[in-house]
Formats: sequence, C-alpha cells, structure tokens
Amino acid sequence: MKIAIYGKPYQNELNDEIAGILELIEKHGFEPVIYERYEHFLNQEGHLKSGYPTFNREEVNIKDYCCLISVGGDGTLLDTVTLVRDSDVPIIGLNAGRLGFISSLSVDELEEVLTCLEEKTFEVDKRSLIQVKTSRDVFGTLNFGLNEVTLHKKDTASMIRIESFVDDEFLNTYWADGLIVSSPTGSTAYSLSCGGPIIVPGSENFVITPIAPHNLNVRPVVVSNNVKLRLKADGRSDNFLLAIDSRPETIYPNEEILISKSPFTISLLRPKGHTFLNTMRNKLAWGFDKRN
Repeated sequence: MKIAIYGKPYQNELNDEIAGILELIEKHGFEPVIYERYEHFLNQEGHLKSGYPTFNREEVNIKDYCCLISVGGDGTLLDTVTLVRDSDVPIIGLNAGRLGFISSLSVDELEEVLTCLEEKTFEVDKRSLIQVKTSRDVFGTLNFGLNEVTLHKKDTASMIRIESFVDDEFLNTYWADGLIVSSPTGSTAYSLSCGGPIIVPGSENFVITPIAPHNLNVRPVVVSNNVKLRLKADGRSDNFLLAIDSRPETIYPNEEILISKSPFTISLLRPKGHTFLNTMRNKLAWGFDKRN
C-alpha cells in the first residue's frame, strides 16, 4: 500500500529526520510517495537522496493511497485538505515542533501510528468543513476549508463595516477590522486568538468572531453549522480580503458572501488514546499547576 508524504519546501525540524521517517514507513510494509516540490527541496538541501517516487497536484489520484502524512505544522495540514478533498483518504499530521492542534503527532509516535495503520486499529476523527460561495466564484472548486473563513480589511488602517445574516435573519453590523467564521476545528486557531471560545470537534457549530470590534459589547457568537450565513462588507477601501484557511482572494464592497457547511468531511487518523481533550490540555498547558 502507498502512503502520500506531503510537506512544504521550507526549513523545519522534521527535514533532518525525513530519511528515518521514510525508512520507518518502508519497514512497516508501506511505499512512501513524496510530493514533488517537497522532494525536490529535500534533495537540494541534502536531507534526502533522490530515488523516491513522487506525485504532483495536477495528476495525482489521491484514492490510490491508504493515507496521507502531513510533515510540518497546522498550516501544512490545512494545505492537504485541498488535495484530499472528498476522497475520505485519512490524514496523519506529524508536527514540526510548534503548537499544532490538528498536526499534533510527534515523530516518536510515528511507529505506533504505523502499527495501528498496519493492524487497522487506528481511530478516525471526522472533521466538518466550511465552504464559501460568492457571485464571482472567486475560490473556484477549492471553496472549502477546515479552519475558518476570514473577511478582513485590506490596504487601509480604517475599520470596515460588515453586515451579517443567519438564515436571512439580521444578526449584526460589525464595525471592526474583520470577521472570522470558524468551524469547531478552527476554533483553536485565529478565532481563539481573537477571544473566541474553544469548540470540541463534532459539536456541529460555527463560531462568529469579530476582529478588534469597535463596539466593546460585541462578543463571539456560536451558531449551528446547519444555518446559512450571509456577509456584506463596506468601508473606505475599494476592496477587502476574503480568505479560507489563509488562501486569500479579493472581494469588493457589498459583494455577497455565503458561508455554509461543506457537504463532505475529512478524516484525521490517530492512534487510540490520542484525543482532542488530551491534545488541548497539553498544547495549552492546562493542569501544569503545583496545586495539582
């Protein structure tokens, strides 16, 4: 069985260990196939000798692989979502030593993960996705993401005005730097840094979090992800920034933005005992109190 290895061409702590990672994968009877640009980078930097098979985005049939291993941080794993799409091929997130809520497994845990994969004793977290539609279809077929949709001011220091509706019912007009609509998975990302709550995966919610709101009584709102959200932005600028998981596009004043739950999910593979609550406690250092 083949395993796809995806990474970004930049320096991180896992690059020095990539040869050992690939040997471990082969030891468990799997064939590693490396993302073409990442393999080229590893060869150039001397981390890996050539000879491994590669794949590229344009021609790959991701269903040929039993899983995909993301090598890096959460940003790298978010990129793999657009590669996996609705194939249901599970993703394993190897963390490069930073915070990593979704890419949370260390290299030391890879042996256990591969054993679980070999014996089919792993567990799969189904994560809901968020999707965006605009009149100009600015994101094309890649109009979905795992973490969040962000509407933000662009090329100006002035705040913007964002009208928001939930299933055609008026919610609020936000005077702010922007607005985040996050999935439960994305609640521990940009939304959390802007004061949003942590939502446990599987909660079937969206979190609407303003970015630096001008009205101090405006707070994040949690709604069902079965609703349709509609946003419109206006302000002194001629355009604004609309992003899905940090993939930005330009949006214009009063252009309608429709946000809803994606019709498909993605699967994050983990060994038994590796739960979201454990990850959250470790990443946020909860319980590291001498009174405990």
